[in-house]
Amino acid sequence: MVTDRSEGSHPRLAFMVDEPLVAQFFLLLQQGVLIRRRVGGSIDAFLREELGAGPAMIEKIQSIVLDGKPVDDIASALVHDGSVLALSAAMPGVVGATLRRGGAYASLRSGITYHEAGKACMAGEGWVTLKVFNLLMAELGPGLLRQGVLVKTTVLTEMLAERVEELQQGCSVTLDGKPIDIGSLVKGEVMAGTDRVFLTVAGGPVKN
Repeated sequence: MVTDRSEGSHPRLAFMVDEPLVAQFFLLLQQGVLIRRRVGGSIDAFLREELGAGPAMIEKIQSIVLDGKPVDDIASALVHDGSVLALSAAMPGVVGATLRRGGAYASLRSGITYHEAGKACMAGEGWVTLKVFNLLMAELGPGLLRQGVLVKTTVLTEMLAERVEELQQGCSVTLDGKPIDIGSLVKGEVMAGTDRVFLTVAGGPVKN
């Protein structure tokens, strides 16, 4: 696993929230967050080594979409710098059955199934857009948010505006190490002109 979670030149926004409030940030995972990890290996290796998913967790990940295409073989599909990787637990209905990796209906979407094109994939650090859905958010979300994700400032601001009352009662926030009021974040003034922010969210005792 890459140990340097460098956020580059982006502002660093850190939330410490009461444990139940961590789930308030899961919507960001559905919309997609950028994470910096080692790339150039298989999806299987990425899940295990970069996301810390064990065999039981990987078994729960029934639908995997890489760069817009469903994946059946996670051992051969490679994660590139700039890849978009979407993970979902089992989904109901025909759509869920069709997207399920290695499922009985996989042949119905053979024309759009992901196949590695054989293009060069250099090993090293890179940025991956990760999307996480349904039951997997509670499984993977807390760890991802604790390590840090790069999010669009506008998306984060909109999310905070919808949840400001709940969060105000149980969180403390710092921006580049300096305490800040969540209300000022919602107004958008303190991060005006900033496209993305490196966000960390940790659950635990909060001192207001």
